[in-house]
Amino acid sequence: MADRTIDQPRSPVLIELCLLLRDFLGDRDLDTRLDDLTDDDLYRHIAFAASLQHSGRDFTARPTPELDHIAAAVLLRLSTGSLGDTSLRSPQARYAADATPRTVQVADGPASPDKPVGALWTSSFLPNGTSMWQWGELAEFGPDRQLFTVTFDPTGSRVFTINSPSDYGRLVTRYPRSSDGRAQVCWTRAAEDLDAVHLTVPGLLTAHHVPVETPHGTATLTGWDAESTAWLHLPPHLRTTPTTR
Repeated sequence: MADRTIDQPRSPVLIELCLLLRDFLGDRDLDTRLDDLTDDDLYRHIAFAASLQHSGRDFTARPTPELDHIAAAVLLRLSTGSLGDTSLRSPQARYAADATPRTVQVADGPASPDKPVGALWTSSFLPNGTSMWQWGELAEFGPDRQLFTVTFDPTGSRVFTINSPSDYGRLVTRYPRSSDGRAQVCWTRAAEDLDAVHLTVPGLLTAHHVPVETPHGTATLTGWDAESTAWLHLPPHLRTTPTTR
């Protein structure tokens, strides 16, 4: 699941999750305790770990051999449940002020974060019907925006999936640009070939803030706070309805 060998830097999202789970579950019988966590609860911990990038604490990739056993247990647990499903599924969740999506017009943004300006953003639903972006939404926008259910035809979409650091490296290599000495994605070029870029839960855990060497320099994925999809074009056969819970 992860492109990692011993002594390689580990994503700070996974580091923070391991520290959180060690405090919450302890070291003993970790596999069993992780199995007892629902996917909803496990993802809530993942979302909190990702949110710590905004806390001002050290949020850099680094080797953490003392956490290897916890990280291995987490990634194994992830692979056995719905959070390990890397496909882009319909329906998706979208928070917005109104139901009608605006026209998507992608532009390249600043050096950090490496996100497409003007994209339409969606996230997947957890088994309990919660959007995977819910915690980020409340922190950034508050409770005012409506949650919509977005249905579309996934078979007609050209999707690039970021499931590991090397996936992000391939995306940068395929559509490179340089900004402030960093290698990044040229989103306007990517939009010529792709409809969407999907960051999976494993990708959020293993690729975020991890430097990747490319032919164009070092690239680092930053600023994606949750499992999410950046739509570079509107999804085919798009239908948006208010979500009632």
